[in-house]
Amino acid sequence: MRSRLRFWKYPITIVLLISVIAAFALVYVLSDKAAAPDESVGSIDPVVTEALTGPDDAGEPEDAETFEDENGHEADGEPESEPDDDTRGELEDVLYPNPMDAGYITINIDSSEIHRGNLVLVNHEHTFSLSARLDLVNIPEERTVFFRVLGDNYMLSRHVVAHLSEMMEVFIDETGNNTIAVISGFRTYDSQQRILDDYTRRMGRTGALRWVALPGHSEHHTGLAFDFGVYAGGSQSTFTGTGATAWFSRNAHNFGFILRFPENRFDITQTEYEPWHYRFVGLPHSVVIQEKNLVLEEYLEMLRDYTFEEPFEFEHDGILYGIYFTTGDEIRLPLNSEFDISGNNIDGFIITYNKLEYDPSAAPSSFC
Repeated sequence: MRSRLRFWKYPITIVLLISVIAAFALVYVLSDKAAAPDESVGSIDPVVTEALTGPDDAGEPEDAETFEDENGHEADGEPESEPDDDTRGELEDVLYPNPMDAGYITINIDSSEIHRGNLVLVNHEHTFSLSARLDLVNIPEERTVFFRVLGDNYMLSRHVVAHLSEMMEVFIDETGNNTIAVISGFRTYDSQQRILDDYTRRMGRTGALRWVALPGHSEHHTGLAFDFGVYAGGSQSTFTGTGATAWFSRNAHNFGFILRFPENRFDITQTEYEPWHYRFVGLPHSVVIQEKNLVLEEYLEMLRDYTFEEPFEFEHDGILYGIYFTTGDEIRLPLNSEFDISGNNIDGFIITYNKLEYDPSAAPSSFC
């Protein structure tokens, strides 16, 4: 009898133990399955989840944001759905009644850009810091038409060479003259100092400074300026601005160039008349300067009176340009426009734009 009880005692214990373990396992599996996400969906990154569902504290939607358009009218924020084509056309008629009132965008620009651009002023008062971003190219290698360059390593900014090539091609076609040569382009501080030293030996310090700028104060540092000479019969002579060379004083502005130091303007430029020295400022600025008989100092001062709201407007070759001056690092650009931004190398920027064919969604694009 005692041996039979021992026989049943252990099997019953084992069965009870297995039952308890199985019960716990079943509860664990059921509870874990209920808590786990559906594996068919896969895991979702918390950032993506918030983007899809919104932040945890998102409640009832707030009232739509309102703003005022340029005409002072209050308008609602972005609609929940796109309007149909007919409605879209009606909205555009209201917001953009004509291409000249098509709104604007605002961009930020680094303050260091004040020292870059086609309209930088470099003279006896304002220095120019040499930059690795001048995009200098070798004139003989980059020109697109043959004209004389008295040296293999004369350099200018790439876009200046393109405009110079265009001008020289027209000059040669119209005059049949191929004696005009570029005799100076970009200069380093050291090369400017050597030229100043040479003039100083010949005419003294005071006399030299009427013709040659101090290092750091020469337009030749910018890659935008060059000197012409005349090369014929194996010898070089001075470019006087008379005779055949007078063509440039009459036509250079059509290609974006100005005669930088004209006659009888020493009181402003502090440099004597140099008929050989031309400077690229780009269109339409060169034409305005020519027509108004200004020097660059006067032109840049004139532009200070014009703002984005009331720009200086000028029509050239069928294109209406808007030009204005601004300070700070925020610049407004009209929609439906091509634009150029230049620092003045002093305290602000000159923005030049022209209107394109009307398209309310078109962003501005650079034309330089």
